[in-house]
Amino acid sequence: MPRGRRNRRTGGVSNPAGRTRAVHISMIKNVDIMVAHNQETNLTDEFSSSKHLVLRRGFQFQFIVELNSLPDVKVDDITVEFHRGYRARYSRGTKFQAVCTKKSRRDYQWEMKVINTGSDKVRYGIEVPCDAPIGSYKLYVRVPTGKSKSDSVWESQQEIVILFNPWNKDDDVYMPEEEKRSEYILNESGLIWAGTYRSTFTWPWNFAQFETVSLEAVLYMMDLFNLGSDARRSPVYVARCLAEMVNRNDNDGGILEGLWSADDDDYKDGTDPTSWSGSEAILQQFVDTKKPVKYAQCWVFGGTLTTTLRTVGIPARPITNFQSAHDSDFSRSIDYYYDKNNKMVSELSSDSVWNYHVWVEAWMTRPDLSGHHGGWQAMDATPQELSPHSRSMVVGPASIQAIKDGLDLKYDNEFVISEVNADIKYYYEGKNGEYIVMSTDKRRVGTHISTKAVGKNERQDITLEYKYPEGSAAERAALHRGKEEDDIKPQVLQFDVSLTSGEKIGDDLVFEVTTKTTENTRVNNLNITCVIEQVMYTGVVGKEIKRQTQTFNGFLSAGSTHTNQFQLPSKDYLNGLGDQSTLLGTFLVYVTDPELSWIEKFPVRLEVPDVVINIDDKGDKVQLKGGRIVNAVASFKNPLKKPLTDVKFFIEGSGLLSPTVKNVMNVPIGGKATVSFPITPRSVSPNAARNKATLIITAQTKQLKGMMGTASVTII
Repeated sequence: MPRGRRNRRTGGVSNPAGRTRAVHISMIKNVDIMVAHNQETNLTDEFSSSKHLVLRRGFQFQFIVELNSLPDVKVDDITVEFHRGYRARYSRGTKFQAVCTKKSRRDYQWEMKVINTGSDKVRYGIEVPCDAPIGSYKLYVRVPTGKSKSDSVWESQQEIVILFNPWNKDDDVYMPEEEKRSEYILNESGLIWAGTYRSTFTWPWNFAQFETVSLEAVLYMMDLFNLGSDARRSPVYVARCLAEMVNRNDNDGGILEGLWSADDDDYKDGTDPTSWSGSEAILQQFVDTKKPVKYAQCWVFGGTLTTTLRTVGIPARPITNFQSAHDSDFSRSIDYYYDKNNKMVSELSSDSVWNYHVWVEAWMTRPDLSGHHGGWQAMDATPQELSPHSRSMVVGPASIQAIKDGLDLKYDNEFVISEVNADIKYYYEGKNGEYIVMSTDKRRVGTHISTKAVGKNERQDITLEYKYPEGSAAERAALHRGKEEDDIKPQVLQFDVSLTSGEKIGDDLVFEVTTKTTENTRVNNLNITCVIEQVMYTGVVGKEIKRQTQTFNGFLSAGSTHTNQFQLPSKDYLNGLGDQSTLLGTFLVYVTDPELSWIEKFPVRLEVPDVVINIDDKGDKVQLKGGRIVNAVASFKNPLKKPLTDVKFFIEGSGLLSPTVKNVMNVPIGGKATVSFPITPRSVSPNAARNKATLIITAQTKQLKGMMGTASVTII
């Protein structure tokens, strides 16, 4: 990725007049950069930073120059300079000049024109090019005072921030549909799907992309990454920079440090990932300390990356892939090896399938690729494998169309192809010690690929954007790209697993394994082993909770079924649940006659209580007057047959309150954890989107994690 010279944002101010240091201010009485007007016309009035004037490239920037002696100055001779970073230079692409001229302009010159003049005031308009490098600039207005004198120079106290422009058809991030721009640029909150493909839930997330801290964070990140001027012109490079900087695993000073552990004590020096309710608290801690924030997992990386992309003007949305493959050797298959004792051979089974994985899609053209590969691009800040394109832990931008077609283009398409469409192969140790393929699952990976629907708090399934219909010739061809598939003979017996009883934490669970035959069959020594284990949502298995084996001998006529039940009382699993209240059931079937084998991994996510929110005694959908302080109450009920300890509520809501944490004393059996706190809706805005706010709360205890709730506020 192109990088420039190191940008010293915390160092000195660049010389405003180039090599001329003497400054005469007698010619300039005042310059009005018209913050309110420009942010309204540039569609950036959601930003409210007192330090910055935020513009979008491809739109006009207007300002008024008030002079002490207008007759002595030719209005067309006034110029404006934009300086980015330390010792800005035209040759480096860090300095630009706006000029009034009908002559052809140089590469570093932008068009400026006089809009109108008064007795002592001149109003100008600058056309910021659609390919201008994004970032923060110092602004200088220069008035010539004669050949023998230095120019008069005025310096803006506010930095000028230039962002991408999805409203302009000539920008590489142009998105033509207004309702999509409203969702993917302007919406300050959203939903991130999680759980298992059989039992989904949502993480509500406060993106807070227009908060001052979000703007400061992305500007700092691009400077810390030393992103060069040419790279800042392209959303491809900017998006990849932000994805790299959202995680700190490359020791680049990034925002978030990832940690996946079944031991709660490992999170004590930071925040448990399940406690975050949005990006604002994360970015505030990062900006304040300039140190990585502990800790994150995939939805936290995804939510934060979505924030940073929307802040710089790139349309973005979080994506959840259920049964997401982690293919460590880029073989487009997930390989599990089992020995003769039905134990997984961990040193051979380095691949895994996550219950779900969250990444982000960013909208942009791809002029760096041939063919039609623009549109949505997969971006992933979660550190998993080193990218072959940069030797850093990042994915993307990876064209969704190229992923669907099985094309390994830049950046990192190969990894995503496996995530959404790899085959799962199960190997069993034979009599001679060799491992043979006992079954292949061609349909399990990449199911229910989900994102929030436009304008609605509903799930939109986008699986067919990532791959052709499962099992179709096009899907098989895209995955294997001409390679031969393993020839797996159809089996006489078919098996299926289901959870027939229990869905909430504290319930007793019952699993059923159904055996069905396609023809008259005599079955001898059908052995079914059920292994229940602690598991992370990433598929990493912890301690074994329970193991049971049942045997069946008998005759099955064609089309008939046989059912085996396996029971798991709550007392057996409550102390062994994985993160997000998950368990893994592995069912291994071996039949002596007819000789066959089968395996199924069955993840279970148990439901936890919702956080119930009541605002101003009116419920969780309310209308409130801007600026009026009201009380909010949040609570959840203890579902366990033991007290809850170390109870915490994590609260965010852009336009309502600053991020805060509330602690509660122990909650008895059958009791409620309750907190109350004030919120103050922001002032009503002429922009209707700004009058919608969402209060987002997550809660955790020493015994339970992942409780959450939301409330919607309309500001009137």
